[in-house]
Amino acid sequence: MTPTRTTLAATAIGLAALLPLAAPASAQVQPGNPNAANQSMSTMSTNRAIQQDQTSQMNTLRMDMQRSQNAPPTPAPPAIAPRGGVGR
Repeated sequence: MTPTRTTLAATAIGLAALLPLAAPASAQVQPGNPNAANQSMSTMSTNRAIQQDQTSQMNTLRMDMQRSQNAPPTPAPPAIAPRGGVGR
């Protein structure tokens, strides 16, 4: 694995660990809070949006890496020889 891919993988794992898990159904039903289910669904929706964004960014980075590896090298500019030869 290249250093760039290792960094990307480590970043993805680290970011995934920051996302909280979805609350179970029992946690969504709270007698004292009638909006608990709505708040839980809102949080889950936000987490899905973040995960989709991270997936999109990772796919873009992976595609850019593949593109740069498959691109032909650019030719070097031609060398310019001194005029008049050597020793003049």
